[in-house]
Amino acid sequence: MFRKHQDQFGQICFEIAEGRAANVRRVVCAVTPGGGKSLLPLIAASQLIPKVADKICWVVPRRSLQKQAEAEFMHQRGREMLGHNHVIRRSNNQIEPSRGLSGFVTTYQAIGFGNKHFIQEFVDHRYILILDEPHHLEEEGSWEESITPLVQRARLTVFMSGTLERSSRKRIAFLPYRETRDGVVVDLENTETTRAIKYTRRDALLDRAVLPIHFELMDGTAQWIGRDGETYSTTLSGAHKDVNEALYTALKTQFGTHLLDECVGNWSEYRQTHPRAKLLVVTANIDDAKKYVEHLTSQNIFAAIATSDDSALAARNIERFKSNDKLKSLDALVTVAMAYEGLDVPAVTHIACLTHIRSKPWIEQMIARATRYDPQAGPWEEQTAFIYVPDDRNICAIIGAMQEDQIASIKTKKAEDDDFGDPLDEMLAENTPADEKSKITPVESGAMGRRWNRVGLQNNATPLASTPLISTRTPSEIEADLRQKIQEYCRRVDAIAFNSKWGETNKRVVTVFGKNRVAMTLEELKNVISFLEENYKRKAGFVVPPVIQLETSSAAKKKPEKVEVQPSLFG
Repeated sequence: MFRKHQDQFGQICFEIAEGRAANVRRVVCAVTPGGGKSLLPLIAASQLIPKVADKICWVVPRRSLQKQAEAEFMHQRGREMLGHNHVIRRSNNQIEPSRGLSGFVTTYQAIGFGNKHFIQEFVDHRYILILDEPHHLEEEGSWEESITPLVQRARLTVFMSGTLERSSRKRIAFLPYRETRDGVVVDLENTETTRAIKYTRRDALLDRAVLPIHFELMDGTAQWIGRDGETYSTTLSGAHKDVNEALYTALKTQFGTHLLDECVGNWSEYRQTHPRAKLLVVTANIDDAKKYVEHLTSQNIFAAIATSDDSALAARNIERFKSNDKLKSLDALVTVAMAYEGLDVPAVTHIACLTHIRSKPWIEQMIARATRYDPQAGPWEEQTAFIYVPDDRNICAIIGAMQEDQIASIKTKKAEDDDFGDPLDEMLAENTPADEKSKITPVESGAMGRRWNRVGLQNNATPLASTPLISTRTPSEIEADLRQKIQEYCRRVDAIAFNSKWGETNKRVVTVFGKNRVAMTLEELKNVISFLEENYKRKAGFVVPPVIQLETSSAAKKKPEKVEVQPSLFG
């Protein structure tokens, strides 16, 4: 039922709860993107609450991830696997962020803007602190100062990321480091106070947790005028010191359109047998994104833009991209900064990389947007991630390591199962070293050629697929609905009973309950509805619709019941 890292994490939590690892205050989880780290906070809650902690605080880098984290606790499969009934809510700089539930999810930005309410929450309750994608925390950075009081007060701090390095090469806050031949790296050795878990892309491929990748690299020519006024010309694959200038030039001219068209052509063909397949286009800036949206639209492809998850339009377009409703869904999404952590759309099969960014952590996260296994798209062995990128030396160095992982995974399975036979030998033969690449006929407008690499795996394991959300809405959604209903009711009473003296009913609500409804818990909001019904029903002339209930209504009133977990579950 559990992948290796999930089982290891559960065992650590069990030992902490039983007192056998009472000194452990930090767990570092290096989990490859798409490997399934989002189950770890649920495991922590089910194992450690209420024995070791009272609540859980999950900190994420993006608002879109906040929504996903809140929803993760509502997944029926997670509840069945772990036997938990915990519920958390989204919170941003709000008083009493957990509001009587099992915890809350917030962002690094929210804590950085003001940590007073968060510190008070950690004083009032014993907390497990989950720092998701902690590479956003720079050592000696401003966010480190704001989060330090929470780390100091937390019973346990869990760091979980597929990218334990920063593109700036600066250290990640709160993590241990050690010197190696390759420089300073995060220390993933166990100590008395620290436990470390590693789950590599190689592990995930063997577990069928992520998909194998088919890389398409397109070469091209680039000509530009340098700062010295001289004219320079080279191919992308042949550029060395001037690779950045060559790549920037290529992507600013027709090369980018040619690469996109190649990707679109393969995606259109792939959709004939995989109709759920979606296309993600990653650009360098908003102007380029708009240009490529127009280009896709001209080909009758339903495409839209998403440049920031703080934008309401971007959020709507992402939801349309996730949807498979023929009338409302998008076939393609063009992004600038959104092709990173938080864009979780398993139906993405093709990515056109039209950006000059060559940060290893960023590229790995971008590629991971297409390597999610989609349980609704058929068997794992029939799914592949297609990545179209320029053929420059910087990206070749990054994807070369990913290619080696795929080859190593095949060899591992071949050693374990002699029945694979010739087909596996053929797949290994396809993965020739980078210096043996073959060129095909050049295409027009500066696009010279492409080379490809595809790896398939043989594996008898059953994928641990994500389960669709249960019908119950999340706490934040229910709170928003209740606040809206109260607002509508108050305005109706103001109009009928108080001669349109707007705000009069709301003043009475605040007087009775002693707080603004923005700061109310779910139970308090429900009580406001009851108060309005009892006192103003006849004056308002209508009845408030039934109050929506959480699946586990008791979670809003008291701490979740203790769930006894046998050692064998994780041991």
